[in-house]
Amino acid sequence: MPFALSAEGFRVATFHAELTRKGPGLLLRDIERGNDKQISALKLVVAAVEPDVLLLTKVDFDLEQRSAAALRDALGYPHMFTLAPNTMITTQLDLNGDKRVGDRQAWARYAGEGAMLLLSKHPVELRYHLNNLLWKDAPRAQMPEAGFLSALAIAELKVVSQGLWVVEVVTAKHGPITLVAFQNQTPVFDGPEDFNGLRNRAQLKLLNDVMEGAFGDFPLKRFILLGNSNLDPKRGDGDRAAIGALLADKRLSDAKPLSTLGGDTTAQWENPGAMRVSYVLPSADWKIKSSGVFWPDAGPLHKAAEQASRHRLVWIDIRPPP
Repeated sequence: MPFALSAEGFRVATFHAELTRKGPGLLLRDIERGNDKQISALKLVVAAVEPDVLLLTKVDFDLEQRSAAALRDALGYPHMFTLAPNTMITTQLDLNGDKRVGDRQAWARYAGEGAMLLLSKHPVELRYHLNNLLWKDAPRAQMPEAGFLSALAIAELKVVSQGLWVVEVVTAKHGPITLVAFQNQTPVFDGPEDFNGLRNRAQLKLLNDVMEGAFGDFPLKRFILLGNSNLDPKRGDGDRAAIGALLADKRLSDAKPLSTLGGDTTAQWENPGAMRVSYVLPSADWKIKSSGVFWPDAGPLHKAAEQASRHRLVWIDIRPPP
């Protein structure tokens, strides 16, 4: 599988890496030991694709960012950016309607589970993030029906479960490039109130609101949306029309990346099976040179792709317009 990038191109990738462990600090331990099979497989995958910018989703976070720095070094990137996910934030409230108090702002087995990490060959600067946006304050907010959540929970529940950032990658050759990095709530594992489904939809709508400039200045060109929506436009549960509308947005280009095994699968579970849930969506002004889902049909890299995660790395090569 050839991955050579032309001199004028720019490669962007996202990967739902599933780099979580059974407790805090264990990911850092595994990176530092140097013999973890999952991390070794991840290194092979990243080295084969060699993105200029790589967004990893579902990565354990610690306040000193030691795990992030260790991954940055292990994968050979000079720059990184991360923020604490909302799994770090505890409350004294019932935020999911199960009648038990003490919930975090996002479900997790431990503080910091499942954050995002942006790795880059170029400096990264934060423009703003929406991690603190309350669900009730999100544009066109639709929350579960009255009674499922208390008034106190409604007043404190944040709409973003893991993260949504607007950052700028500063390149010497292509100038500044705006990235919108996101990781959405799964739309399943709830009841008839559709708490997770509604939250997933609300998070997806934030991407449109960002492009509309609802939270701050946003460029009309030279931007890229990338991350894990936890939503397939054709298969599975959740509001498939919502992700379909995003993919059809005239401001964006959907390269519809495929793997050498065929199809647009970016995640492979026993149940519900193969789905497309991770996306790299450049603004329509970019020239898309090539794209793919990293899943070689045979050989050591095929094994590495399957050992690294149940998900697959999605990449595109783009070039600014003349």
